[in-house]
Amino acid sequence: MRFRCAWAPCLFVIHGAFAQEGTDQLKSNSDKAQQVFENTIAKPAALEQVPKEELPVYPGGETALYAFISKETIYPEEAREQGITGKVFVQFIVEKDGRVDSVWLKRSAHPLLDAEALRVVQLADGWKPATQNDKPVRVQYMLPISFTMPAEDLEKIRKKAAKRAAKAKKD
Repeated sequence: MRFRCAWAPCLFVIHGAFAQEGTDQLKSNSDKAQQVFENTIAKPAALEQVPKEELPVYPGGETALYAFISKETIYPEEAREQGITGKVFVQFIVEKDGRVDSVWLKRSAHPLLDAEALRVVQLADGWKPATQNDKPVRVQYMLPISFTMPAEDLEKIRKKAAKRAAKAKKD
């Protein structure tokens, strides 16, 4: 037993010295690896320029765009009389010169509403074009256009339709 006790502290001390020496070597190698990484990988990536991109902008911004749409949109009379509401999603291309081109439906609500939404978007020329690295580029743009009516108007329309249906049923 005495033999074991005498050697145990010595073994731990020697083992501790080797462990410490190995840690210093690892730290040194880690520092060298970090320097290699920073000089060869990290710095060139930091020097690369991220492409500067800007989306197209309607003159006056988004608020002006929606004001234009609101002003120019004529709710189709037949759709109004039938109480047809909905949201039409229109896609189009803003060209390099700011023109609106290639207008199409992404999501339809009703043929009457779709036709009006397409008509209005085709009128919305004069955009500041999108840019990439300060050069104008064509960009696809999507615009939702909502057709809504006050709840009171919709209720009146529904009541009229119910009266007509009841009268047609009597005849």
